Amino acid sequence: MSKKKSSAEAPHLAGEVVAFNIGPKGEIEGAMIDTPGGHIQLNFPRQHAHALAKSMRVGSRIEMDVTPQKSDGDHAVYLAGDEAKVTGTIKRLNYALHGEVNGYHLSDSTFVHVKPERARAYHLVVGDRITAMGHKRTGLNATIVDAKRVERLNLRKGEKIGQGERSYEGT
Repeated sequence: MSKKKSSAEAPHLAGEVVAFNIGPKGEIEGAMIDTPGGHIQLNFPRQHAHALAKSMRVGSRIEMDVTPQKSDGDHAVYLAGDEAKVTGTIKRLNYALHGEVNGYHLSDSTFVHVKPERARAYHLVVGDRITAMGHKRTGLNATIVDAKRVERLNLRKGEKIGQGERSYEGT
């Protein structure tokens, strides 16, 4: 196939969901987004397609990092961002249905989601300044980062540089 149109560089996308694209197995694979520059196609990474589809509705506004993709159609095509990095101060802990910590609400209102077993290993508390890396998506009530890596940036009272574990990886 020849390349009819290439997507322009656009690390960040903002627009309104106008429709969902359905794959041959009946699953949502992406969305059509109305942007100031026209309609674009937003494909979802397979491992996050279900979560992204649930976080959007036709008519909702979205913002996310994207990667330009090859387009053989009459519109630009992008892949929803797979990795994001956020930094902020924990203003409160989030709890799963059974009471265990499963995330952190940051001062900018971003929700950093982790599995409870990872939260137990992190030992993070309100007031800690962190950087989290992972998949970022916009939900109905929050911007969410499903963290693959979390790093505590601050020293706690009485702690010296090099003392204690400050960087954690896991899913």
